[in-house]
Amino acid sequence: MLAACVKSAERVAYEDLGPEAVLRLEVEEMPLIVLADCHGGDLYEIGPAEARSHRTTLKNC
Repeated sequence: MLAACVKSAERVAYEDLGPEAVLRLEVEEMPLIVLADCHGGDLYEIGPAEARSHRTTLKNC
């Protein structure tokens, strides 16, 4: 369960919003997918093209 990966949580903004507040989470061993990197890579753009190329490869098997 992902909740087990959260080691600490601290409200850093908008505390008056309760569950909508902005939290800083300290996590360990949490599986994540990075959608945008510091080099301008964007999985929303790269991912579909890559998936199409794999689909084409699978059709040719």
